[in-house]
Amino acid sequence: MDRFQCASCGENFYFDLELEGMTAEVGEKMALACPHCEHAWSYYRPEEEAGESTLH
Repeated sequence: MDRFQCASCGENFYFDLELEGMTAEVGEKMALACPHCEHAWSYYRPEEEAGESTLH
């Protein structure tokens, strides 16, 4: 599953790009509706690679 962030409300949701035959670049804006607020655009926000951390 691939993680997306709504361009309007900022909530995260998941969608399987591979299952739908789609690809995306990190941060790419896509026409995927948010299941939280139904806004029509979202950004591709893949999970961090294993071993990476934002905690310092």
